[in-house]
Amino acid sequence: MIENKNRKKIALSLIASLTSVSVLLGGVFDSSQDLLKDYPQTPKAVIETIDDYTRDDLEEANEKESYRQKLKKLIYKIPVKVRVVFFLPLWILGSLIIASADFLFKTLIAPFASLIISFLLQTLLLFLIIGICIKIMFPDLPWSKIFNKKLFLSVLFGSIFMSACDLIVPHFWKDYSFYRNISRFVLGLIVILIILKPFIKKKLDHPVSYEIQYNGKTLA
Repeated sequence: MIENKNRKKIALSLIASLTSVSVLLGGVFDSSQDLLKDYPQTPKAVIETIDDYTRDDLEEANEKESYRQKLKKLIYKIPVKVRVVFFLPLWILGSLIIASADFLFKTLIAPFASLIISFLLQTLLLFLIIGICIKIMFPDLPWSKIFNKKLFLSVLFGSIFMSACDLIVPHFWKDYSFYRNISRFVLGLIVILIILKPFIKKKLDHPVSYEIQYNGKTLA
C-alpha cells in the first residue's frame, strides 16, 4: 500500500515537472525551427582598452541580457539530435498548453470576470444610492438598520434583474447597444424606486415619525 502511494507521488511529481518544462520551452521558443536551429555563433566584442569597457560596463551588459536569451543559449549548446528526441515533444506539449490556456482566458475567463466585476460595481452603486436616499428621508435611522439583510437581498435581486435584462434584451432589440447606457439608467431608476416605495410611502403618511417598517419589520 505504501509502495503504491510512493509510486503515485513519484508519477505525479514527474508529470508536474515535465509539464513545467514543457510550458517553459513553449514560452521561450516561438517555433520548432527556433528550437532546433544551430547555436548562433556571434563574434565576441574586442575590448581594446580598459578605459573603453570597464568591469561595470560588462556587468551592466550582462544584466540587460534577458533570462530568456540566456536559457536559449544554454539549450542551443545541446546537440540538435538530442533536442529533437527530448525537447521537441515537450515543446509541442507546452505550446498546446499555452495556446489552450490563452484560448480559455480570452473566450471564458476574461468575459466572465468582466461580467462579475460589472455586476458587483452595479450592486454596490445601487446599495449606496438606496442607503443614502433612506438616510435622507429618515436622518435618525441608524446605518446598521438601513443596511439590513432584507434590503441587501432586495438590492441583490434588483441588480440580478438589471444584469439579466442587459444580457437578454440585445437578442430582441438590435439597436440596444446604442441606447444601452440610457436603458440601464432608466432600469436602475425603476429598481431604486421599487425598493424605496415602502420608505417613500411611510414618509408621506407619517412625515414626522421616524419609526418605519420594511417588509413587516420595524427598522426604527
